[in-house]
Amino acid sequence: MDVLIFSGQSNMQGQSEALTDTVPVEEAFEYRLFEDDLIPLKNPVGEDVTKEGTKGEAGSDGTDLSLWLSRHALGAAWCGCDNPVPAFCRAYIRECGRPVAAVHAAKGSTVIADWLPGSDCYGMLVRKSRAALKKTAQISDVGAVFFIWLQGESDAIEGCSSAEYKKNILILADSLKKDLDIDKFAIIRVGRFTEDERDLAVMNAQSEVCSENPLFIMLTEKAAEMCGEPKFMNPRVGGHFSAEGFAALGNEAGGVLGRFVHDSRSKKEAIGS
Repeated sequence: MDVLIFSGQSNMQGQSEALTDTVPVEEAFEYRLFEDDLIPLKNPVGEDVTKEGTKGEAGSDGTDLSLWLSRHALGAAWCGCDNPVPAFCRAYIRECGRPVAAVHAAKGSTVIADWLPGSDCYGMLVRKSRAALKKTAQISDVGAVFFIWLQGESDAIEGCSSAEYKKNILILADSLKKDLDIDKFAIIRVGRFTEDERDLAVMNAQSEVCSENPLFIMLTEKAAEMCGEPKFMNPRVGGHFSAEGFAALGNEAGGVLGRFVHDSRSKKEAIGS
């Protein structure tokens, strides 16, 4: 069973406008930290985890966002709506035929520095992922371990330079390789949020690390295009994908990673080499 770790900010946490797809994904499971169990994967995905590692509060339209962010290290899909993980896993399994244990470890409104070693988010990400790997190993041989990243909107807002973002993402990837032995750091390139050159700085940094470093793989750069199509965007929250957008983005990105795995195994190549 392959382990897919999904991390990033609000578009990976899930901030769509509706709960539209609640069909369990065949041969896919989601690891839940508090139950220490693998349950059938379906929307809504994720769990709210405080910085102390206790059960947190579910986010809703009436939630004090600043207070919620100050208390939590990880968050479930906001308002219990769709996020991209089920569509991603469905496409991944379709392309490579490998069962999946999904680990959702994301939090909205975070810059990449919030995920570096020593942070609350990184500590809880590693804790949850290690527990998931242990639980998966109890029921199956653990295959590939992929880290899937959808993040960067907040860095664009803050005007983070390409050089600074690249430096931080390399630190994060190196730490994940050491702490979780990931096979690939897989990027869903961030979409447009500021609609100016600040978006391009983050996009370019993400594209460059994938072309320069073999630990990275680019899954899709289509998020920027999707941001220009209203049907793919949450009509209530600017810069965030709709349920339809998450389905399309997850299907695209999961299919790419699944084909990579299929081709790698067909050629008898080590996935992480």
